[in-house]
Amino acid sequence: MDRGAHVYWLKKGSIEARPDHFLNLIHYEDAASLAVAILKKKLHSRIFLGCDNHPVTRQEVMDSIAKNGKFNKQFDGFTGTDGPLGKRLNNSRTREEIGWQPRYSSFSEFLGVSQ
Repeated sequence: MDRGAHVYWLKKGSIEARPDHFLNLIHYEDAASLAVAILKKKLHSRIFLGCDNHPVTRQEVMDSIAKNGKFNKQFDGFTGTDGPLGKRLNNSRTREEIGWQPRYSSFSEFLGVSQ
């Protein structure tokens, strides 16, 4: 909860970046469990995608942080309008092939807030 882009953004107060840029997130523990699951399958020279299958915008991340109520700092917002929108990724194929599911289905679930 105390690590990640949201903590950096809170410390900065405002960020020169577009609020509608998509992020594909995965919890640290979920990334580690996926790596272990891949290693156990002994799949060499393969590339797998790890994400929670719930892409969110930068603004949605900070809205969830505000709803969470565990952070005292106020975020003033994103001020950028240029740049790419990012990609919306899905790792269902990885999940099926590895037989893996994340512990946290989304960032908002991890925070304990409804979207």
